[in-house]
Amino acid sequence: MLTMSHISASFGEHSLSDMCVSINQLCRRLDKWMDEDYESPSSMLGPPSPADSARRERNLQIDQSFDHAIEAFAARWLPLTIQSSSSSSSSDEIIRNLWRRTHRDMLKVINRTSYRSMFTLLLFALTPIPSGMSEEEELDRVPGQVCVHAALQQIQELRVHERSLRFNGNRVNYDTQIRSLGASPHSLVTANFINAESAAYWAALTFDTSASLTLNCRPLLACGLFGFESESLWRLVRACMEIFRDTTKDWHDPEFEMTDEKANQTIAAASAWKLMVWKLTANFKESLRDGHDEAEVSNAFASVSEAIDQFNLTFRELLAQCQRRIQFFGQETKLRWFEHMLHYNLAILMLVDAIAATDRSDLLSRIAARRIDAESWVLNILMFGLTNKYTLQLPPDNMTDDNDGGAPQSFTASLVAIHPYAHHVVAAVTLMQKAIDRDLAAEKIGVDTHRNLLSTLSQTLEQLPHSHSVHVIKADLARVAAVSQPLYTTIGS
Repeated sequence: MLTMSHISASFGEHSLSDMCVSINQLCRRLDKWMDEDYESPSSMLGPPSPADSARRERNLQIDQSFDHAIEAFAARWLPLTIQSSSSSSSSDEIIRNLWRRTHRDMLKVINRTSYRSMFTLLLFALTPIPSGMSEEEELDRVPGQVCVHAALQQIQELRVHERSLRFNGNRVNYDTQIRSLGASPHSLVTANFINAESAAYWAALTFDTSASLTLNCRPLLACGLFGFESESLWRLVRACMEIFRDTTKDWHDPEFEMTDEKANQTIAAASAWKLMVWKLTANFKESLRDGHDEAEVSNAFASVSEAIDQFNLTFRELLAQCQRRIQFFGQETKLRWFEHMLHYNLAILMLVDAIAATDRSDLLSRIAARRIDAESWVLNILMFGLTNKYTLQLPPDNMTDDNDGGAPQSFTASLVAIHPYAHHVVAAVTLMQKAIDRDLAAEKIGVDTHRNLLSTLSQTLEQLPHSHSVHVIKADLARVAAVSQPLYTTIGS
């Protein structure tokens, strides 16, 4: 993201690569720096006090939960690394067990406020519920969306930087630790800490914005429909977009050559603006959901439309240049382009879906051209994700690689299969199914086209890691295909 790139420029030489790439390391270092700044004087002068020992034990527990969440999140790709079909059922059981272990720990994580706990909660919310889980087991503990809200509350508390009286209806806490300002070279008042904290906050804001759009809930870190314009972070996103536009004017010249590095700069800047589009779409949905008067609905719709126009003006041609050169770029760049274009156009499909759900045909007609464009993009992006591959190197397995000297293994999968946000792909498939069914009913497409498009959507779902949501959508898509088959046969005859 653009904001992350600008923030990373302030980090030292050795911490740039770690913090710009790994949120994992970012959260670990933030917690370490905070501990250093809140060390009690006794821990610096003699043996550890009971409070210091308790804090170390708490840190071990936080680290363990953090590691468990990472393992549960990554387990969905385990079947890709297994060659034999006999191991498939055992990998499914491993995936379920890792999810159960992390699920059981979420209440404790919620009560251990830290940057690592915040990321643990967000990571678990991104971990698909494995297929084969009973409904009773899913409902038995904390659901993913509650974890998102708890994580956002944690980062709000952490940003206060204050150990003072805290209380609610069932507990009163007063932290008696003495803060020794400047004890750490990364003190809370230094630029390193502030920049790192801003990066973590931006990451949390993406979850807040996504949840408010996809789950129709109010944002926790940012204002909603009212007060949005006054928030400094969104003003920063606008400023960064304008800076990018001004500094890349010569990129639109006929002689300009899009390189891998410039493609990544474009994708990063466009991704920051994409979040703005998601935010404004969420505000528009809020105006419809909460029954605001027509003036507020019109203003919210106009804001989304303006953001889409700004995207087209600033990024569209450059992203098209990326597409024309995409096969010459590295696999990481291809994955970033795929992810960004899918997410941006998904926002437009969700905007259309919200308008259609409220029977606002007047607004639907004003966004018809953008709807058609987004639907075309999503289908082309899914096809791109199916046909382009990503190769991952695995560490050597001493149990299996004795004969070749422990050489690293690798596996290759489609971009769809390796994409970390499978729920966004599922949402895109669901909305596209509605779109092609609508066009078939309106006789805008023929039955052969409908069947081919439905096949593309089915192939996309087949590439996704197994999960409860994917299983449900695959079954629904199969049902639609079965219902449509008599129609295909009748018209064909």
